[in-house]
This record gives sequence, C-alpha cells and structure tokens, in this order.
Amino acid sequence: MKTIETPELLMPAGSLEKLKTAFSFGADAVYAGVPFFSLRARENEFNLEDLQEGIELANSQDRKLYLTANIFARNSKIKSFIKHIDAWAQLKPHALIMSDPGLISIVKERHPDIPIHLSVQANCMNWSSVKFWHSIGVERIILSRELRLEEVKEIKNQVPEMELEAFVHGSICIAYSGRCLLSHYMSHRDANQGVCDNSCRYDYNLYKTEKKEEDYYLEDLRNKGELYRINEDENGTYIMNAKDLRLIQYLKEITDAGVCSFKIEGRTKSLYYLSMVTKAYRKAIDDMAMGKDFNPELITELDKVPNRGYHEGFMVQQVGSHSQNYDNSVSRYHTQSYAGRVVSPVQTNANRIHIEVRNKLTRGQEIEVISPDDKTSKSFTIGNMYNADGEVVESVHGGTGVFEFEMDFIPEEYSILSLKPKYKTLEP
Repeated sequence: MKTIETPELLMPAGSLEKLKTAFSFGADAVYAGVPFFSLRARENEFNLEDLQEGIELANSQDRKLYLTANIFARNSKIKSFIKHIDAWAQLKPHALIMSDPGLISIVKERHPDIPIHLSVQANCMNWSSVKFWHSIGVERIILSRELRLEEVKEIKNQVPEMELEAFVHGSICIAYSGRCLLSHYMSHRDANQGVCDNSCRYDYNLYKTEKKEEDYYLEDLRNKGELYRINEDENGTYIMNAKDLRLIQYLKEITDAGVCSFKIEGRTKSLYYLSMVTKAYRKAIDDMAMGKDFNPELITELDKVPNRGYHEGFMVQQVGSHSQNYDNSVSRYHTQSYAGRVVSPVQTNANRIHIEVRNKLTRGQEIEVISPDDKTSKSFTIGNMYNADGEVVESVHGGTGVFEFEMDFIPEEYSILSLKPKYKTLEP
C-alpha cells in the first residue's frame, strides 16, 4: 500500500495524569495550559514541577509538549507574565501556544529559541495574516475553525513554509474561534482571560417589545414585554448551544489541504473521553498513513463518548441549524459510560486488579476494557469485587476509591473500563 506522511495527533492534557494517558493511547504531542495565562485558568492542575516531569517524559518517548499561554492580557498581567516566561523557558517546552501580539513580542525578545504556535484565539483566517505571522517568527498557525478546506489549501499554497494545525474534534464555542464577550457581559468573567462561564449553553427566554431600540430606557427593563415562547418551538430553547465537532472521517482531505497536526479539544474532560478519542484518532491516522479506507467502526467508538451531538463544522460543509443542539446543554448523547480505570499497581495477586471506580458497578454487569494495546481490549462480566478490607461487595459506587476486581486477564496500566447499557446477573 502507498504510505503518506503521518500528521501529528495533538491531544489535550489538563493534568499530568491525562498527559501520561494521552501518550499511552498514542498521542504524538499534548498541549497543557500554564497557570494564570491560558484559557483554562480556573481548571488547571499543572505546576512547574508537573510540567517539567511532563516535558521530560515527552522527550524520553520522542513526543512533544506544547505550553498554552493564549490569553489576551490586560496591562496588569504584563509584569507577571515576564516573570513567569523566564521560569517556563527553563523547562524547554517544545513550543508556546500564544495569541497576544504583545506577549509574543516579549517571548521573542527574551527567549527567541522557543517556537511560537499561534493560537486559534488569534482568529487567523487568510494567507496574508499567515504571511505576517511568519515574518515575525511564528512557526505554526492553529487555524480558525471558521475556515473551509479550500481556504486552508490556499493558505498552504501561498505560505508553504508555515506549519498548519486544525481542530478536528471536541466542543465548539458559539464563537467558533473562541473570541467571545458573552460570558464577560453576563457574569463579568472574560472568556479571553480564561474564565468563561459557558453562557452560550444557558436555557434562555426571549421577550419581544414594540419599542424601538432608541426608545428603550433602563427603567423599561422592569417591564420585559411579551414572552416569546421559543421553548414551544420544535427545536427547543438552547439557541446558542453548538454540537460537538467530529472530522475523523475527513482526515485524508484535511491532510491533503496542508494540515500537519490534528488537534483535539478537551483539557477539562475526563480520562474516559481522552482515552477513547485518542485511540480512535490514532487508529484513523495510522490507517490513513497506510493508504487504507476509513473504518466506519471508529464512528461507533466515538459515539461511546459523552457529546452534544456531532457535526462537521465549517471545514467540509456550511454550518446551519443542523449544527446546533436545541434540546439541552449537557453531554448526554453516548452509547456507553465511564466505569473506571486501571491504576498502578495493576494487581495485588494473580487475578485481582486495582480499579478506580467512576460509576455504579454491580456484580453481573458487562464491562468493556479499552486498552492502549488493541490486542488486549475485551469484554468481561463483573464477578467478585473487594473493598479495602478484603471483603466481597455486591456493588460499588463512583468516586468511592479503588477496589479490587477478579479478572481472568491482566489489563495494561491506563486501561479504561466502559460500562455497557445491558447486563446479566451472575449466579453466586
């Protein structure tokens, strides 16, 4: 079979544990937010020691770790940024993902050896902008999510020396490239400072009035007007709640357009999401590199992950009402659930495996073990489970810690347990 150059699989790492899991399931690179200066400022478990360990692990496995510092900074953050960038530089990250031109200039002046990747937050949408960023030393552009394949091709043709990265999977903001002021207006939490409250996911009521905008004074807010019953419409009320992006079946076309890195969203999502999505895209990329046709079973695998419904974004078709989830704001479209994960040490004796439980599990339920190694992924029916005192228990609950499960095989470390919807009861 004809082989092609393999694009990078770039996965989110919201913690050191997630970083190790992503590498275990086949990520070529991960991105991790630095404290205070990334768009996941409120949900960031990394400190300098963790980042150092992550970079050393990446180097030992010939992989990469990119640090995300992509806020648009106010004056008050400049002094602090200068202090922090000197500490990050000592870690020798493989690149910094950035948006703010002023912060980029500080990095280029103080640490010109650190590669800069331009964040999707910068909303880069045309080849002239790409040429500008290349002229000041940016090595990679993370393309705006609003771009179509034809536009990506033109950018690559006009600036062939620039690396291009594109999002192919994950949650979508109502402002596709993330430059949104809705949260700042609603709750004084600025999305561009890393503290978005996801206002676009709210359930809204809409009111109508006969007044013109120029006649609408502050005191009129007490009289909102007539309620417009959008919740009685067949599409519901979640008017700004975008479905999730999924482009796994179009990786060949995106590669041919000039993209060298496939990016997955989800630094705050679960280890289950990270493992399942990494595994699926790793398989799709490897098949593509070998010239194989796309395997539609990978769509089924991604359906096991909680999502808001999937669509293809702007990349391959025009976004419309089909791209919105009008029914609800929660991720409840999935065929299986996160049941637990194998933790180290994996076992205590020949057949007792350490499992951190993440859902209610009962003797007799059928579980799928999803391993980093395809050869050891299999289903099994839960038998004896033991608590910390060594006592047999009939059921366990998510969030209550690590239990021992009797299993007739030894799963790999980082393996994930997925709960199937139907189960049978075992005889005692």
